[in-house]
Amino acid sequence: MATNPGVLCRASPRPPPASTAAAHLHSLSSSSASEHIPHSTQRGRLAAAPPPPPRCVASPTIASVKDQTEAEVAMGYTMTEICDKFIELFMYKKPETKDWRKLLVFREEWRRYREHFYKRCQVRIDMDTDPSLKQKLVVLARKVKKIDNEIEKHMELFNELRENPADINAIVARRRKDFTGEFFRHLNFLVNAYNGLDERDGIVRLGAKCLSAIHAYDCTLEQLDIESAQLKFDDILNSSSLDGACDKIKSLAKAKELDSSLILLINRAWAAAKESKTMNDKVKDIMYHIYTFISMA
Repeated sequence: MATNPGVLCRASPRPPPASTAAAHLHSLSSSSASEHIPHSTQRGRLAAAPPPPPRCVASPTIASVKDQTEAEVAMGYTMTEICDKFIELFMYKKPETKDWRKLLVFREEWRRYREHFYKRCQVRIDMDTDPSLKQKLVVLARKVKKIDNEIEKHMELFNELRENPADINAIVARRRKDFTGEFFRHLNFLVNAYNGLDERDGIVRLGAKCLSAIHAYDCTLEQLDIESAQLKFDDILNSSSLDGACDKIKSLAKAKELDSSLILLINRAWAAAKESKTMNDKVKDIMYHIYTFISMA
């Protein structure tokens, strides 16, 4: 499949009409009122339409006069009503976090409501008289914020990779810990968010290049670790006495240089010595003492 060279340089995914935040809000309505719920436009924004009958989660006691006179921001809805619908969506209609990620991946649209959403959650927490609902709102706001921050971090890394396709190896070397399973799952969400095959193909290819760079980087580190461990092990074996070898192991442990590669190397050496029929008993005894000592270090 051919990839448009400009695909990876676009600012943000253009969401398909059926997958935007507005489309998710559409699912909150009943069938009789569905024509009043916001629909997304080609840009994934909320379009204008006559105001619907109030269907917010908030109780009448929570809705303030200020909310009632608040300016409409989209399709007859005020910002407060939209935020209440987001709360209903996250809390009741789509309570699984994987569904939240599918919605929050549309960053440009979500940023229009994000701060208002968190403020509305706090207002509801402060004003609601039901302790159980208060706690649910606290947990909801915390969980959405956590996922929101994770996606923001994933998008920052994705944009850096997309804007610097020739520097993927360097980015992997500098930010290896950020290439988590969650990051690659985020790429899958992005693939589904794009309309065109070129855009999807571009993200898939970018992900494949990242995986290749990660494999090469990890293999290089592993080889360096083994070489370093071998040098440390040789130094231990060259000790003038068994006590001297134990002292070196203590020093490595104190300096936090008794890494897994060295321990694995010593374990393998002892296993080989134990099974050997040509190695004399004195050498086997030394290897056994080193093996047992490092296990206690």
